[in-house]
Amino acid sequence: STQSTWGFKKMMKQASKFTYVSKRKVDIIERSKKSSEMDRKLPSMIVEKYSSDEEADDDDMDAFLEDEPKKKSAPHPGLPIAPVSKPYSPAKPVSKEESKHKNRQEVDTNIVEIQLGAIESEGQVATGEPYFCQQCGAILNVHSKENVVKDEAAGATFWNCEFCYKKNSLVIDLEEVPKTDTITYLIDKVAHPVIASPEKPKEEATDDITVIFCIDVSGSMDAAKFTKEGKPMKYVKNKSYPTRLEGVKVAIDNQIQKMVKDNPNRKIGFVTFENKVTLIGDGSASPIVFEGAKLDTNFFSLVEEAVNYSGPCMSQSIKDTCPTLCSKLQAIRTGGSTALGPGLIVSLALAGQGKSGSKVILCTDGLANKGLGSIEGVSEKGSSTVKEFYSQAAEYAKQHGIAVSLITLVESECRLDMIAPVANLTNGDILRVDPLKLSEDFSAFLADKIIATNASVKVKIHKGIQFRGENEKDISSENTTLSKEVGNVTRDTSVTFEYCLKRPEQLKTMADVNWDKITKLPFQSQITYKSVDGRKFLKVICLLYTSPSPRDATLSRMPSSA
Repeated sequence: STQSTWGFKKMMKQASKFTYVSKRKVDIIERSKKSSEMDRKLPSMIVEKYSSDEEADDDDMDAFLEDEPKKKSAPHPGLPIAPVSKPYSPAKPVSKEESKHKNRQEVDTNIVEIQLGAIESEGQVATGEPYFCQQCGAILNVHSKENVVKDEAAGATFWNCEFCYKKNSLVIDLEEVPKTDTITYLIDKVAHPVIASPEKPKEEATDDITVIFCIDVSGSMDAAKFTKEGKPMKYVKNKSYPTRLEGVKVAIDNQIQKMVKDNPNRKIGFVTFENKVTLIGDGSASPIVFEGAKLDTNFFSLVEEAVNYSGPCMSQSIKDTCPTLCSKLQAIRTGGSTALGPGLIVSLALAGQGKSGSKVILCTDGLANKGLGSIEGVSEKGSSTVKEFYSQAAEYAKQHGIAVSLITLVESECRLDMIAPVANLTNGDILRVDPLKLSEDFSAFLADKIIATNASVKVKIHKGIQFRGENEKDISSENTTLSKEVGNVTRDTSVTFEYCLKRPEQLKTMADVNWDKITKLPFQSQITYKSVDGRKFLKVICLLYTSPSPRDATLSRMPSSA
């Protein structure tokens, strides 16, 4: 939308954590190339009316709100419209001018993106606690001030919620109402504060996370591929026929050397898996081997045993263990099967003992076929158990603030549909790459810093509009509250949602809303998260869309996104 129509650019800068995009007047041809599912065929009356640059007239609002609408045959473009099917007929030649208007249509989609990277800056931190609406759960904010009334006779203060119009009793003065559209509440002070010093800047002090490389060393990792322009490389015996494992070793070694310079306080460890799982750790202690019945034990028993060994096996940072760790890497050899599930558990147990924001990078070329999480030959009934196992692993990682990235190698078989949720739910990455080109991908994984964990987002919108296209389990309060679990957050993490105006029959039942006078629509996101030092915050971001005309505010001219 243009600035003159929406007057929204300035407001976007003031509340920069929301971004908006208009999907109006989208070219059908270009849009169909991106997603055929988004195509909507509107009645010809609406297409003709909105294919020009003219704005909708005031009769639309009158017809919309009257008991007997004037234009029953043409739903308002701000409402969902069912696709209209037409019988096939040969295309007729049209002029350029006709084509210009014919290939455009009105789209009723509004999308909002919330950029969670904004939580990296705490901003204004409130000294008190948030005040919630007793009915809809919205939080008292800077835009609530005009709805806060002090009843001198009753000696009480009331807040008429701008989202649901519930009258709430308050025990605060007007001066205590938040004064900015973004405010952060500290809701759990239990933490391990980050202490910076001239010798150890804050950026360095917060980067002493743990990184575990979980490496598949099954027999198939010995597979070699001819390389025409082979050149001598560390760990590679035959430069013309490097093996998959050799490619992985080269990439890991490159990252170790890089972290020694850039992130010397990180703790780096290895876990390998084949017929058995070997916990190498940082190389400062003797390896611990898990094999036989231990690979088939239950999830938490294996976690508990691995945690018991984590102390001596992960006690030093990379600046102290680099030579030893590289020596251990050189000594890694291939074995037999693929105990991927147990290897993942041991890796999560080690990373979970590190700081929040730690990482596990799992590199494999095959199917898990031994121990917990085995996929090969699993029946349809057994697949549900396997999915439950990897979901359990994902939940453990999310609760401990661990990001899991999965790398599968080209020309190999791997059931990503089973193990992908572990990466998806922890904000990790999934890549299928050439083993000799891993270094760049490892760098990208390790540079994607986690700034918060255990994040969840609750979005509140005005009672006259509703969410669309969301899972029913995430929606509440008559489709005006959306709740989403996010888990780990990086600077690029975002949450999007789609909304639209409620249907006329729903709006007419809202006796407490005067649609002829309303000119403001509130939006609010409530982001709960843990910082990397363990403190728990609630960040509230608010936006009040104000229109000069009540008709604009209640019809299709609502803020759109993204």
